[in-house]
Amino acid sequence: MRRHGYRRFWNRAQRARHLPPVLWTFPGAGNTWLRMLLDFSTGVYTGSIYGDMSLLPLLPGEGRCDQSVIAVKAHPIHIDSFDFVRAAQGHLFQLNITRKPQYLKCSSFRFNSAIAVVRNPYDAIWAEYKRYTNWKEVFVGDASQNEDCKKELRRQSLHSGALLRSCFSTPHFRQKARYLARTWKHMWFHYGRFEGTPGTRLLHIRYEDLLNARTRLLTLRKIVDFLRLSPAPSDEALSCALRLADNPHIHRDKRLERDNQLIMSAKHAYANESFVCQLWQLVGRTAARSGYAPFGGVQC
Repeated sequence: MRRHGYRRFWNRAQRARHLPPVLWTFPGAGNTWLRMLLDFSTGVYTGSIYGDMSLLPLLPGEGRCDQSVIAVKAHPIHIDSFDFVRAAQGHLFQLNITRKPQYLKCSSFRFNSAIAVVRNPYDAIWAEYKRYTNWKEVFVGDASQNEDCKKELRRQSLHSGALLRSCFSTPHFRQKARYLARTWKHMWFHYGRFEGTPGTRLLHIRYEDLLNARTRLLTLRKIVDFLRLSPAPSDEALSCALRLADNPHIHRDKRLERDNQLIMSAKHAYANESFVCQLWQLVGRTAARSGYAPFGGVQC
């Protein structure tokens, strides 16, 4: 922490030399963790088109979408390729504020590259569903939940909380999962459309390669090399970043789902093989190209 824990915003001179890419990933694909990795690898904060106050203690760049940060988070379900318009300067792009006025604060943001982190669609959908359920109670107030569920949801971290079995609604999950599966498939259309635009760069990364102990350092190196920093971060900085970013407020404890019978797990959420295959019909062709298969080895 003493050697690699310091983070900052770019100063005025550095902003003039640096164009942050869009960190353009599907919800539930490890976006928050990747932001922590980039923060500590480069020593520069990552930003976001959003303004999630719960992330500010961990990610002080939250809400910044300008040249002061190393990358800017956006989800393709909110910002798609049609929201990118040519800026006045050469091959640069900016967000179409006329189409999405809620992101007016991002009007100064200019970019020509994006980092797409993809994850197994079943895992991403389950992670996003848990986050959505917590968010719906904590920030909106979900009248459909009983009081015990409300207390438990409010007690947890918004980005790493579990879900009690007694709070789980099968019909609601399946409805949300079908919507997210269609969205997961459609994001590839927007990635392809952006990648085929002259003057742009797109880096595809698999979330699973960041988790794998044998490939995680090389994968993180690909990401920081894509940023074209000079000098490039050292291997020591990347190794330390992987440790510093291992924060319980953004990482869900998989042991809870495996060992605690009161906690709803992905295994139980996807217990119905017909439902697993329904989702595979939506994502299968695209998911298979990325090396993914139906949940639990189900034959669809």
